[in-house]
Amino acid sequence: MRIRGHDRYELKYLLEREQCERLVEALADHLKPDVLGDDQGRYAVTSLYYDTVDYKAYWDKIEGQRFRRKVRVRVYGDQVVAPSTSCFVEIKQRTNMTLQKRRVVLPYSAAIALCGAGDDVKKDTKPETDRAVISEVQYLHYALQLRPACVVGYSRLAFEDSEYEPDMRVTFDTDLKCRVHDLTLLSQSHAEDHTFLPPGWCVMEIKVNYRVPYWLTELIGHYRCTLRRISKYCTGLEQSKALLQRQQIVY
Repeated sequence: MRIRGHDRYELKYLLEREQCERLVEALADHLKPDVLGDDQGRYAVTSLYYDTVDYKAYWDKIEGQRFRRKVRVRVYGDQVVAPSTSCFVEIKQRTNMTLQKRRVVLPYSAAIALCGAGDDVKKDTKPETDRAVISEVQYLHYALQLRPACVVGYSRLAFEDSEYEPDMRVTFDTDLKCRVHDLTLLSQSHAEDHTFLPPGWCVMEIKVNYRVPYWLTELIGHYRCTLRRISKYCTGLEQSKALLQRQQIVY
């Protein structure tokens, strides 16, 4: 759950339960659990994604645009979100094969005002990098007329930092759910959230600055993990039937 501001590489895999369990066990010998999770490195993630009225972010992904950006508001943990709850406003950007994430911490009410209306946020007390993120979100809102599109939530098991792999992070996301109604993180009435991956399946993500170490490529090959082009946001939209024209993007 670190703030990353430089280019990174992100690899995604769709795993069955047995593959996931064996990889998690093997990783314990190389990486340590995320200290911001529980003693195993597990925590909840909930994100409110923004998009245009015609789902530009979705179609940019489907069409394989080399440069694309998504805006989201994200909270960690099982906390009940209130207007004063700290959350992250994030811009997730991909250029060809590299990924960059820029984000700023704001109270939830300020985050929603910024993303949903482009409202100004007091920037005079913020570091320069935070001011730049706020200005970029404002620009994207006005240029694209962003609006809430989808809420995605899941349970994440995260491993990071070791003595030999200080820049690497490996995560396992399960119990993936979404909704395209009730588009707020304040509400607790999520009974109609839709599961959008089969039970027992898991999305594994590997994030590195330079390269995946040899020992991990060996594990990936041993357990027959195959790269998948999957977006939680896009898959959630499809499975919730938010789009009139649906396409399968897990392949």
